[in-house]
Amino acid sequence: MLTIDRTAQYIVERELADAVARYEAEGGTVVVLDPKTGAILAMASWPTYDPNRFAETDQVYFPDPAVSEQYEPGSVFKVITMAAGLDSGVVTPETTIYDGGMIEVGGRTIYNWDRQPHGTVDMTTVLGKSLNVGAAQVAVTLGKERFYTYVRRFGFGRISEVDLDSEGPGTLKTPGDLDWHESDLGTNSFGQGIAVTPLQMAMAMVAVANDGLLLKPYVVQQFIEGDRTMFVQPTVVRRVILAQTAQTLTDMLIEAVNQETVLAEVPGYRVAGKTGTAQIPVPGGYHPSLTVASFAGFLPADDPALVILVVIHKPQTSPWGGKVAAPVFSSVAQQLVVLFDIPPDKIRQAAISESENQAC
Repeated sequence: MLTIDRTAQYIVERELADAVARYEAEGGTVVVLDPKTGAILAMASWPTYDPNRFAETDQVYFPDPAVSEQYEPGSVFKVITMAAGLDSGVVTPETTIYDGGMIEVGGRTIYNWDRQPHGTVDMTTVLGKSLNVGAAQVAVTLGKERFYTYVRRFGFGRISEVDLDSEGPGTLKTPGDLDWHESDLGTNSFGQGIAVTPLQMAMAMVAVANDGLLLKPYVVQQFIEGDRTMFVQPTVVRRVILAQTAQTLTDMLIEAVNQETVLAEVPGYRVAGKTGTAQIPVPGGYHPSLTVASFAGFLPADDPALVILVVIHKPQTSPWGGKVAAPVFSSVAQQLVVLFDIPPDKIRQAAISESENQAC
């Protein structure tokens, strides 16, 4: 028996197919996880194939992109950079930096996505406005050893050992590798020059939602043989950041959504999340216009029940994660909170208060 919820899977497949058509995209992936266990509740990619016509299908569609296809995550990865900075004590949400619109790291000049300076900004603004210069400054302050230690802790550059076939490890260059350069410290901080699988990125967000504990994802819930049943238990891989760090980062991600990504909001629920708009590597550099648009988030933010990652490849109507992936996140989330009977924040918090009063 699988962890996959049949109705959730239907919702995800329908919303993804609609989004790919609506945004005139090449394809996409959506992953939905239980952040308390690591169970995969729904997972879909498009385009796909009809299993009833397996023998007639081009084999290019057989590998599951959610676990085997890598992509550069872009600014969603700033969540990892900020987690490292907060957890190591290098920054706090109130720490300010001066953003002059550019920074040089390892001989390479890094610009903000809007090519604009933003002056003196705090770390919450760095996340909310998705400032590459701010993320690079955090990584430089951390130093290469600490930065890549945290990146590996979150599970990047290695397989998650999910119980699915053909999982890929992504691509992570680290100091000491022949193809690693000092400039990678800057570009990796905002998700460029590093490649991940959708499941890796979703599981990293699970670690933030789960008080800093990285879990092993799984799709098989139980084995039944005759009158014997064996249940699969959630597995904690390791602690990647302190619980307090995870809470602080969650508060910053809530503010980031409220300030800059209103299309990801879900009425009645606080959402913590981050957009990504990643350039696509081509020979000699990056494609001048095509992107991978994404959004990773969880809700309810104060007691997470769902982690949802949306990745849309090469959308034509808009390149931005906040315009393309965020609305898909919101649409999927609005349906799943009803499906899984997750009460809105006010109702849930009122029930908690009443329970506490009765206990007193």
